[in-house]
Amino acid sequence: MTRRSRWAACALFCLSLSAAAQTRHVVTFEDIAPNDLADGYGELAGWSALGGPGISDADLGGNGLKSFYGHGGMLTFLGGPVRFEGVYYKSYAAPQDDPPSPALDLWYHGAPVASIADPYAPLAMAWLASSYHGPVDAIQIHGGLEGFSIDDLTYERMPVSSVPDPATWTLMVGGLGLLGLRRLQGKGAARDGD
Repeated sequence: MTRRSRWAACALFCLSLSAAAQTRHVVTFEDIAPNDLADGYGELAGWSALGGPGISDADLGGNGLKSFYGHGGMLTFLGGPVRFEGVYYKSYAAPQDDPPSPALDLWYHGAPVASIADPYAPLAMAWLASSYHGPVDAIQIHGGLEGFSIDDLTYERMPVSSVPDPATWTLMVGGLGLLGLRRLQGKGAARDGD
């Protein structure tokens, strides 16, 4: 019985930790037909506002057979803030003599919080990693004079608040209760043995 209660307490504790785990998303465009792209895909809104033909063959890099081609605009993350990790990106007909212009602007609560410069990759997409690790609820994508391509847009969900949800509290309290019960049972067995 004591061994079982230890395992149960440990299992409840592990479940409480996994309940609060963050979820990583990679938007690949591999699982959707070009004409089916709509708001909500990849848990993002604003696809139609980016202009351009949308999903096309990725002959210029990225990780898959398809990428997204557009002209520029804002994508909003549905369901709360995220930590933006990065994206494969290429601008077309970017003015390379000008000072570096932003490829992406990261936004939170209606204000820009970080910017990632256009790498002016001449032949293939380049991975643009974000050095900003705070919350983001929208990204503005800029392109060259003839637009941009993106692939493998990667982000991780952030907890909305630092207060655990009720399910996490229930699992934690249940695990602590089992540990307390186990301790009380151990003290009772020690007294009976005296």
